[in-house]
Amino acid sequence: MTVILALLCLAIAGRELYLAFDRKQARGPAGPEVAELGRRLTLATEEIAELRRFHADDLNGRAAVRASDEARLVVAEQRLDVLTDEMAAVREHLARRLDLAVAASLGADAPDTVAGGLASGDGPARPALTRAFDRLALRHGLRAELTLPPVDTAGDGVWHVRSYLVGRSPRALEAEFIELLGALNAADADDPVHELLALLRDAGPGGAQIGPFLVARTPEEFVAGVLPLAELSRDDAADPLADPKDAAARLHRLPAARFRDLPPGPVPDPGAEPDEDIDAAPGLAADRA
Repeated sequence: MTVILALLCLAIAGRELYLAFDRKQARGPAGPEVAELGRRLTLATEEIAELRRFHADDLNGRAAVRASDEARLVVAEQRLDVLTDEMAAVREHLARRLDLAVAASLGADAPDTVAGGLASGDGPARPALTRAFDRLALRHGLRAELTLPPVDTAGDGVWHVRSYLVGRSPRALEAEFIELLGALNAADADDPVHELLALLRDAGPGGAQIGPFLVARTPEEFVAGVLPLAELSRDDAADPLADPKDAAARLHRLPAARFRDLPPGPVPDPGAEPDEDIDAAPGLAADRA
């Protein structure tokens, strides 16, 4: 029993000595080194996290720059395509002019040329308006000899395309369009004039010109008319579509047989039976008083 008690005392004493030695070592020279290593490890971990954030930001920045470069490249390619098409059109125009010069030298008559134009404040509507304009010109025996790129001369968002049409004499077109004004309601529903008028009506400020035929659309009104050839031939005659409001005022000064006040709503179906409201209101076929 005495031996057992002695052994227990030795074990307890040994444990106390070990714990005291361990506490002494923690307060000794190795303690600050361990703390310094822990501090450095924390700093290294923070630096690694910062580098990872910087790398992610750098990747995002490079992706944004790459996307911007790709967008600019697409725009440049589109401009190059447009320029290529314009150069091809100019070459074709020059070739036709040379063919005409050759024919004229052999005694052929030069083809008649009239001015054409299209303007609107609705950019997305330009392709549809151009197709309707070309259809109407073709319906009257005209084709575009040269079409200039769209411009916004007034800086008000209204694009303006000028063209030069060949194939018919201005005098023949004048008589034809005066007849068209008097028979708009009786015209075929598939006539290109209805499509062009409907598109111009919905496209905001703008208008169209095919030789002496002029349409003007403003926020207040929608009118059409046939300008006298003498007025078109004046040296001081301005571009009719340069200002839709001026074009509308110009049309209002025309005689009744050359002027139509177009309806602001949808163009009526020529095959539909007119009701009292349509008959009572000024329409496409109504002459100006």
